[in-house]
Amino acid sequence: MPNPPTFDHVHFYCTDIAASESWFVNVLGAQVADRRGSAEYPTVVVSVGGGKILLRKQLEGESLGASGPPRFGLDHFGLLADDVRDTVEEFRARGAVVSSEPRELRPGVFVAFVSGPDDIRVEILQRPKLSDGQ
Repeated sequence: MPNPPTFDHVHFYCTDIAASESWFVNVLGAQVADRRGSAEYPTVVVSVGGGKILLRKQLEGESLGASGPPRFGLDHFGLLADDVRDTVEEFRARGAVVSSEPRELRPGVFVAFVSGPDDIRVEILQRPKLSDGQ
């Protein structure tokens, strides 16, 4: 049996690719890993939290639906943080819109959400730290 596939990337369509790239870099601290495609239809690959996110504008002739409230399909992607409150405040200082303030989801698990360009939702998650004996 072949090895199971491994995760490679998440792909977002952007109304303004330069603004989206700037938001990922300046707010989330992403690094530009690659630029692909053509001058007319660029794709920017950013690396954040160990994962790749591909940003691409709408191609001529593509009919994309509007961004907006919850829908079937991708709802958000999550970033793991040591301290949700500190991370959210850092993102807020960098210009992020906090759509859901930090809260305790269940004992020891904290969560918050920030919104990016085109209503991209990013979850900031804090899990309990395991002790050395566990």
